[in-house]
Amino acid sequence: MACQCFLIGAGYVALAAVAYRLLTIFSNILGPYVLLSPIDLKKRAGASWAVITGATDGIGKAYAFELARRGFNVFIVSRTQSKLDETKKEILEKYSNVEVRTAAYDFTNAAPSGYKDLLETLNKVEIGVLVNNVGLSYEYPDVLHKVDGGIERLANITTINTLPPTLLSAGILPQMVARKAGVIVNVGSSASANQMALWAVYSATKKYVSWLTAILRKEYEHQGITIQTIAPMMVATKMSKVKRTSFFTPDGATFAKSALNTVGNSSDTTGYITHQLQLEVMDLIPTFIRDKILTNMSVGTRAAALRKKEREAKAQ
Repeated sequence: MACQCFLIGAGYVALAAVAYRLLTIFSNILGPYVLLSPIDLKKRAGASWAVITGATDGIGKAYAFELARRGFNVFIVSRTQSKLDETKKEILEKYSNVEVRTAAYDFTNAAPSGYKDLLETLNKVEIGVLVNNVGLSYEYPDVLHKVDGGIERLANITTINTLPPTLLSAGILPQMVARKAGVIVNVGSSASANQMALWAVYSATKKYVSWLTAILRKEYEHQGITIQTIAPMMVATKMSKVKRTSFFTPDGATFAKSALNTVGNSSDTTGYITHQLQLEVMDLIPTFIRDKILTNMSVGTRAAALRKKEREAKAQ
């Protein structure tokens, strides 16, 4: 009898665990994208300026346009002044009611003095939203010692993917803390969800972004500051080298609008409903099978990139 009661109890516990897991999955997919209404971002930010790094291409540029559409003045930061000037012109042509400022900074520069100068410039305005988007990836996946670009590329990926969200957050948080309002969005990657072979440094640095952001939430959310991790899958951008959109691959503008709608409703999400669906399904697959699938995909991506590289070399 005791054994039978134990088995019945264990069965109920197992069913409860399964039900909880399914409820969590549906909540993650439907909650921030279907069921919950977007918050008043201006009110949550508490100030009218938004700073976006890596703002002249891809997701960063899309965030800048979407925030301008929502009435924020935008302070765009990127490496090349000419591209910043062009992006500023494009934003003002579409949203003439906002102010746009630029700051050129090469994020391969890890010197504290460089960050101090940049932060001095940025802190001249009241920053309500900080989007730490700037990032760097591989040209194509490969094992660590064969990564295209070698030691310099690896150093740049590590520096660009980890220092900006750390130091810019540290430098801008004081004004958010003082007014007890503000939003920080750290753009990571779904590559952080798995220990991805052939993407060692990229995957690891994006895990750093996810871990850092989760800890910052513990430190600052009680002070009225919203801190979010966005970990997208494939978006049609220059960095991803994907040009065509699809059901699972939105363009930057579509993604940024969706991602900003989740602020305040989800602290850690992919930013796009079909990306979240992919992530939740992948998470159900046993680790050893998931690793095999991801590695095979990476090997295929590397092979395609090397074939393209070989064709281009022959054409020269």
